[in-house]
Order: sequence, then C-alpha cells, then structure tokens
Amino acid sequence: MTHASAAKISLFGLEARDERRALISSLAKSLAQSGRDLLPSEVRQLRRALFEDEGASREEAQALFELERAQAAPCAEWTAFLVECVTDHVVWQCRPTGIVVDEEAEWLVGEADRCRLATGAALLANVLAEAHRAPGWLIAAVRARVAAPEVQAELARED
Repeated sequence: MTHASAAKISLFGLEARDERRALISSLAKSLAQSGRDLLPSEVRQLRRALFEDEGASREEAQALFELERAQAAPCAEWTAFLVECVTDHVVWQCRPTGIVVDEEAEWLVGEADRCRLATGAALLANVLAEAHRAPGWLIAAVRARVAAPEVQAELARED
C-alpha cells in the first residue's frame, strides 16, 4: 500500500489520507461561505483525525492554513491545535527529524505571514522552540515578527 492511498480507521470510519485532506478543505469552504468559525468540538474532531497515527502531511498542513484564513475570530482551541499540528509536521514529520531546513522554513514563514499576526508569531516561535536546529535567517525573522509592535498589540488584546 502506498503512502498516499494508505487507509486508516478513525472515529469517522475508514478514511484515506486524501479523504482527510478533502474533509479539511471542505470545512474551510463551508466556513468561508457561512461566515462562522470552528467550534471547539470541531477542533477536537480534527485533532483526533490528524493525530490518530501519523500526524499531518504537507497537504493537510496546507489545508489547515486555509482553515485558519477562513475564520474571523477562531476559538483558543483552534489556535493551539494549529500551532501544535504544524509544529509537529515541520519539526517531527519532515526529514531530517528535528531540523528545519531552508525549504520548510520558507514555506512556513510564507504561510505564517498569511495568518493573524499573533497566530503566525506563536507558530513560528513554537517551531523554533521544538527544533534542534533551524536556519539563522529563520531565527532572526521570528525574533523580528514577535517583537513587532502590531504583534505585541494583538497579543495584549487577547489577554
């Protein structure tokens, strides 16, 4: 069985990885059309679906970023899940494990910059906290984003 067509049994029944990505993408489209945000119960369902065995693939992580952009004011559970899931993908699922290479870092910064400021900064900071090694330019970029007055102001509003 190939990685792309590997089936898994989940709380939602038998699902292929492609079906998990489709579930995430369809949820993003639904949110965009309805104007609502994910409920904590939906975040728990996503967590179970993605972390049951192997975590998120690149395509699934990309779809999670689409979900992030589809929400106006996501719940705290969503932000924590996104940070955890994408960190797991970048630091622990991508090879070499524990090392963020330039290609992954470029993709991550591009996606994080399209998130809400505080969410993007939290995601980047968490990746650096978990990684054993990362490019120097990424470390500098994360420091600059976290220290930005706009990010600090958004973080203050969330408290």
